Amino acid sequence: MALVDINWNPSRKELRAFSLLLIGFGAIVATVLLKRLESHTPALATLLVTGVIGLIGVVIPTAIRPLYVVWMALAFPIGWTVSHLMMLAVFYLVLTPIGLLMRLCGRDPMQRRLDRSAKSYWLARTPRGDTKSYFRQF
Repeated sequence: MALVDINWNPSRKELRAFSLLLIGFGAIVATVLLKRLESHTPALATLLVTGVIGLIGVVIPTAIRPLYVVWMALAFPIGWTVSHLMMLAVFYLVLTPIGLLMRLCGRDPMQRRLDRSAKSYWLARTPRGDTKSYFRQF
């Protein structure tokens, strides 16, 4: 199971959402360009290009499908890398310290300690009497 996947066949709704996000992204980039370059030309060009493409996508969503697919294919490596780095961080910064603390405190929730005096590691369980409880799990 992949954490990130490319949608090669987006629906019209997804293409419209992409178009609106493209307009918003273009506005943010234009604002940054205006602040940094203090020139209106690159900011207006960026806003015009993303605005026109975005409006075309809102009106005719299937027209921007190739742009969507290319954008997602280019963004896929970034998403893959970030998702794997996040999972790595969660494992080593959250789960590993919890496991080490449990070992230091002597906690063994899976009962994996070796007991040489035990005849068997089988745990006897008493069955539930009422089978109707299977349908009321909570």
